[in-house]
Amino acid sequence: MPEVGVIGRVTAVQSTTLRVALDVGAKGFTKVGPDGLHTVGVVNSYVTVPAGAHKVVAIVTGVYISRRIEPSGESVVRSEDDQSAYELEAAVVGRFEGGAFKSGLTGYPPLHAPVHSATPNEVKSIFLPRDVPALRLGTSTVAADQDVHLDANLLLGHHCAVVGSTGSGKSCTVMAIIDGLLDRPIPNGHIVIFDVNGEYAQSFRHDSTRGRSTRTLVLGPSLGASDGLFLPHWFMNSEENLALFRAGEGVQAPILQRSIADARASKSDGRSDVNRFLAVRSSITIIEGLYADKQAELRVSQQLAALEALFQLQAQNSGPCSAQWSAMLSLVRETVRQGNIRPQPWTPLDAQQIVALNTLFDGLRAQISQAIGALNLGSEKVSPDFDAPIYYSLQELCDFFLPNRVTMEQAGDNRIAAYVATLQMRLSRLLADGRYDFMSRVENHYDPLGSYLRMLMGADPRKEGDDSDWPGAKLYEEQTANHNDGPSVTIFDLSLVASDVLENVTALLGRILFDFAVRSDPRAEHPILLVLEEAHRFVPARSESNSAGGRSASVFERIAKEGRKFGLSLLLASQRPSELSETVVAQCGTVIAHRLTHEADQNLLRHATSLSSRSLLDQLPSLAQQHALVTGVSTGVPAAVRIRDIQNAPKSNDPDFINRWADKQRLSQLPAHIDRVVENWIGLPDRQ
Repeated sequence: MPEVGVIGRVTAVQSTTLRVALDVGAKGFTKVGPDGLHTVGVVNSYVTVPAGAHKVVAIVTGVYISRRIEPSGESVVRSEDDQSAYELEAAVVGRFEGGAFKSGLTGYPPLHAPVHSATPNEVKSIFLPRDVPALRLGTSTVAADQDVHLDANLLLGHHCAVVGSTGSGKSCTVMAIIDGLLDRPIPNGHIVIFDVNGEYAQSFRHDSTRGRSTRTLVLGPSLGASDGLFLPHWFMNSEENLALFRAGEGVQAPILQRSIADARASKSDGRSDVNRFLAVRSSITIIEGLYADKQAELRVSQQLAALEALFQLQAQNSGPCSAQWSAMLSLVRETVRQGNIRPQPWTPLDAQQIVALNTLFDGLRAQISQAIGALNLGSEKVSPDFDAPIYYSLQELCDFFLPNRVTMEQAGDNRIAAYVATLQMRLSRLLADGRYDFMSRVENHYDPLGSYLRMLMGADPRKEGDDSDWPGAKLYEEQTANHNDGPSVTIFDLSLVASDVLENVTALLGRILFDFAVRSDPRAEHPILLVLEEAHRFVPARSESNSAGGRSASVFERIAKEGRKFGLSLLLASQRPSELSETVVAQCGTVIAHRLTHEADQNLLRHATSLSSRSLLDQLPSLAQQHALVTGVSTGVPAAVRIRDIQNAPKSNDPDFINRWADKQRLSQLPAHIDRVVENWIGLPDRQ
C-alpha cells in the first residue's frame, strides 16, 4: 500500500540537487494528502525528504518526461501516457529539525527515500521566521495565499541588493522593504536614501500614510543651502582633497596637505599667531635683501626694532606660543647688542653684523618651526589629525596659503612653483565652477559637523533658539512642521548633481556616515540603513584605483565589509549588477533579483549567491514585472515572490508616449515649458 502523501522516490543524490521519480498517481501535478490538495512537480514548489532524524527541504527547479523502459520480451499495449516516466529535479535548501526550519544540511537522504510535497504548515514555517523580527516582502508565486517574510535583522545586518532591468520593479521593491520595516514600531529607525533620479520624494509626501508615519526630510534637488543640499568642503579628509584636486604624489600632494593644514590652523585659536609668524618670515626676507644697501644699518635697525616690539608684546600674552615669542625676543636683543646695530644713516653692514643677522635668522626660523608644530602645521609635519573637519576658506587657500607655502618651500628648491602651477590652476578652476558652489562656498556656522550629523540622523540640526545660523534652517522648519513620531528618513535628491561631481558627493557622504558609525560608543547604538538607488553610478566596478569612481567604490566597499558590526547597512538597487563592484555585491547577504536579460548580469549573481540558488537564476530572463527571486541569509529558502503592492510608488513609471503625443493641447504649452526648463537650467529667476 503506498504511503500517504508520497509523490515519488529519490533516484539520484548530488551535493546540491536531488532527482525524483514521480509516482504514477502524481503525474497530474496534484495529489490529495491528509491536509488537502498538494501541488506536485511545479517549478519553485517545495518538497521534503527524510534524512535520518531530520527532513531535507528542496525547491523544484525542473520537471521532465521520459519514455519508460519496458522489460525485455514483454509486449503490453500501453497508451502514450502510460509509457511516460515523470521526474523532477530539486535543489536542496535546508532541513526541518523538530518542526523548525533551518538553513544548511547535516545529512543527505538515501536513494529510494520517499518524497513529500511540502505541506501548507511547512511552507508557512519556511517563509515566516520564528522568534525573530520579520518584514513581509510579498507572496509566494506557487502558493498565492502564503506570505513571504524576511528576517529583518539578517536582511539589514548583511546588506541587501535589489537588481533588475529597467521597468522590472526595483524601486517598488526597495519601497516594499522600507514599508515592511515601517510596519514595525521603530521610532529610533534611521534611513538615508541617495536618490539620483528624484523618485522617492513623492513616496514620502507629508500628506501620505508613509509621510505621516515617518520624520522625512528631502534635500534637493537644487544645490545650495536654500534646498538643504550642501556639503561643506572642509568635511573632506586628506585622501579626498588629494583626489578632488588631482594632486600629483611627488610635490603637489605634500604642498597641498601642508597648505590645508596652514589654512585649518589659521581658523583655530592660534590664527593670530600664525599670521604674525608669517609676517616674521616676510621681515626676514626683507632684511636679507638689504645686505648690500648703502643705508643698510639704518633700515635693518628699523626692521629689528619693529620685530622687537612685536616679540615683546606677544611674550606678555599667554598662549600656546608664548615661550617661542620670549625666546625670539631674547634672540633679537642679543643680536642688536653683539652686532652693535644702530640706526645710523648711510652706513652699510659689515661682515660681523651680517654673521650676527644670519645667526639670528637661523634661530628665529627654528623658533617659528617649533611654534608652528605646536599649532599643528608646518613644513616638517602636518596636523596630527589632518582629517579633522575644521573649517577653512577654500578661497583663502587659493589666494594665500597655497602661494605662501610654495614661497616657503622654494627656499630648498626653486622649481617648486613650476611643479605646483597646475595644482593652483585646478583649484582656481574649481572655485570658478558653479556646480561646486554647494561645497566650496558654504559659510562657516555653529557646530557644522554636529549639525550635519543631526540632520542625517533625523534630529534637529539647528542651534537652540530662533537665531540659528544653520544654512538649511528655513527648509528644515518648513518640512518638519508636521512631524510626529516615527523613524527618520533623509532623502538626498541628487538628480541635478553633475555626474563628475556626484561621485565626490556620495563618497564623502558615505565616508562621513561610516566614520560616525565607527566612532559611536557604544557600538551600533543608532543603526543606519543607507539606500543607494542606481548604485552602479557611484559603486562601480573599479578600473582605476585613483579615479573618482574608484574612490567612491572604495568607501562603499569598506562599508560593505565592515559596516555590519558598526550598525551601518546597505540596500543597493541597480539595473546593471555587472557594473557594480564585485566586492560590494559579494558582501550582500540577501539578493532580490527581478528580470535580467544580460548574461553578464546573470553570471555575476551566480557567483555571488549560494550553490543551491544558482539553478533558480535561469528563470531571470522570463520573470514578470513585480516578480522576483529572493535568496540569501534573510530568507529560509530561495523563493519566487510576487512583491507586495505599495501605495505612492516612487516616480519611476514608464512614460506614456502615445497618449502624450496624441494630446494636441500640450503642443501649445511646449514653448512655455522650454522657457521654464532653461531658466532653471542656467539659474535665472522664475518668471512664473
